[in-house]
Amino acid sequence: MNSAKANSGRLLLGDWLLLALIALLPLMKPAVSYPVVLADLIFVALVLVVAIEIATGRRRLRWDPLFLVLVIYLLALAPSTMASTNPGRSAFKMATEVYLNGLAAVTTVVVRSTDLLRRVTLTWLGATAALVALCIVSLAAFAVSPSSPLYQYSWFHFGTLPPGNYPRLALSFFDANMACNYLTVSVGLLLLAWRRKWLPQKLAMLSLAAICLAAVSTISPGLGGIGLVLGASGWLLRRSALALGIGISAALAFILAQAVTPFLHPTAPFLIHIPGTGLILAPAGRFLTWTAGLNEFSRHPWIGHGIGIDPVLVHYQDPSGELQELTDAHNVFLNIAAQAGLVGLAGLAMLIGYAARLTFSRARGKALSIPLILGLTFLIAFAYEGLGAGFEDTRHLWVLLGLLAASASISREDENSRRAGAPLPC
Repeated sequence: MNSAKANSGRLLLGDWLLLALIALLPLMKPAVSYPVVLADLIFVALVLVVAIEIATGRRRLRWDPLFLVLVIYLLALAPSTMASTNPGRSAFKMATEVYLNGLAAVTTVVVRSTDLLRRVTLTWLGATAALVALCIVSLAAFAVSPSSPLYQYSWFHFGTLPPGNYPRLALSFFDANMACNYLTVSVGLLLLAWRRKWLPQKLAMLSLAAICLAAVSTISPGLGGIGLVLGASGWLLRRSALALGIGISAALAFILAQAVTPFLHPTAPFLIHIPGTGLILAPAGRFLTWTAGLNEFSRHPWIGHGIGIDPVLVHYQDPSGELQELTDAHNVFLNIAAQAGLVGLAGLAMLIGYAARLTFSRARGKALSIPLILGLTFLIAFAYEGLGAGFEDTRHLWVLLGLLAASASISREDENSRRAGAPLPC
């Protein structure tokens, strides 16, 4: 299928299935069967349909360098199964990794035109609008009766936050941090839609305010990622050093807030006395999981203790008085380090490095190219927000990586057309 047909506006069944998958990405509750969600079933149908379309010549399969990067990443995780104390569990985890990488690959295969990229972006933002509506009605339900089924659907526990009479929402996600991460990506896609004039400016500004409201309702460290996206946007759009400085400061402040807490819990191994202030802080739950992840990595530095085996085991008494058993390092890099060692970290570094290359190599002479916007959004949502949460298995981030690779491929084809003097597709 040539570029003209790809841009003609006539969608194949595979294109519609990808749009359906993207629309359903935020709908994780209720799960089909935890942790399987409805989007996973759509993915199976999508792969089958795209394979048939390729086999019958209705869709052209073009090589993309991302495919090789994904294969190397999977190969970097594979040796950790040799060290696993539970090979069956590790084998199942590797199967889920193939699925997540498949999300990125099939997105790259399907999205081969700016028109379809526009449809994908607007579909994502439409799903975000539904999420915002859920936030608004959930907040209203909390004001009327916190015990109402609607609020209980959206509610998320306080975690490391002090308990109180205030709402904290996960919306339709399994946890509040994942919801905030999704909304961070939505802010980046909203910037893209506004910049490309896929949305009117007034609607874009209203949408931004609504997304920020929903993000604040999660009370998540991911708010630092949204601040960073907005700060980077201010720099790219207006060369505003103030906006960039505020964004970076917010990002650093949220990292610090994840590390220490004024709640002096009995599970703290030590206390921190701030000189000259009388202030005493304790290491927060994430600090405990971070150090445990580092210790586990030091015990199994080369190939880790096994992919799919819990990276850490930390007992932490939260401000609500509940003794939590934390088995996630709450850090993308430490999760991979503990489970897959230096070999796995090398694969992860290559994946992030490739995303960074796509982000900035297309930016020359284009202050806000599509790959630059998508790439910065991915790097902030995955690498920065991944410092405080285990987002390596988050579906929407793998779809975003596929969109980044697809947009870079579209940009390359457009540049080649210009050099050849050929007319660009409409």
